[in-house]
Amino acid sequence: MRVLIVGEIPFVDTLAGLCRAKNHRVDLFLSEDLADQDTLDKMVRAATRCQVAIESLNESRDGKLWLVEGVEANLSDDALFLVSALAASTTEIASWTEHANRVVGYGLLPPITITELVEFTPALQTDFESATRARRFWEELGFGVVRVPDYAGLVRPRMVCSLINEAVRTMIANDLSVEEIDSAMQKGLNHPRGPLSWADEIGLDVVVGTLDALLRDWGDARYRPAPPLRQKIFAGHLGRKSGRGFYSYEGETPVAL
Repeated sequence: MRVLIVGEIPFVDTLAGLCRAKNHRVDLFLSEDLADQDTLDKMVRAATRCQVAIESLNESRDGKLWLVEGVEANLSDDALFLVSALAASTTEIASWTEHANRVVGYGLLPPITITELVEFTPALQTDFESATRARRFWEELGFGVVRVPDYAGLVRPRMVCSLINEAVRTMIANDLSVEEIDSAMQKGLNHPRGPLSWADEIGLDVVVGTLDALLRDWGDARYRPAPPLRQKIFAGHLGRKSGRGFYSYEGETPVAL
């Protein structure tokens, strides 16, 4: 099977590795490289040849709209289109496409492993065949699959990004350090990882993109991103993928900032 994967790290590179491990032919493109016309042309050609396209861009709704429209317009009629439903619901994403029946949403959070569950959410427009193919695809990659209601942020991303947002607010309100916040969650609540460390792993732009979608859809002020999150994005401090977020990743061991 030929699979097109396009979006942002750390999502796409991990998915590409899992697909290659199952002997799928993978065409991988980073969304940040598509401003180059030659790269964009290669992505379009890859879209015409694939049986499954996977999109994973969550930093903004506008960027996602541009990418989804560009990919879907070039897919063959029988290609399946899997879209990350963090920055918008699957039903909204499907409404941007010409063939909404083949669009199926999913949700993953880094670090992604084959032991993890993938959240699976068809759009209101998705047909039964596409939903069945999507579930089978994730299962064949080795994921457990759980169906969840179709709302932006799904279940785990919504809860994790909300936790991260509250951790940042708590840190600022109480003049605490990054290490103190993460240690409180790990040692005090037996959390597997600190929320700020996890934010760096996910990407602060993805966290804010998810929160913005939740704020837009639900109108609840608790989803309004804490100002330090946006400040770090303005500075290009996106987390592990940029080498700097709440931690610095310049050395072998992350150092809290």
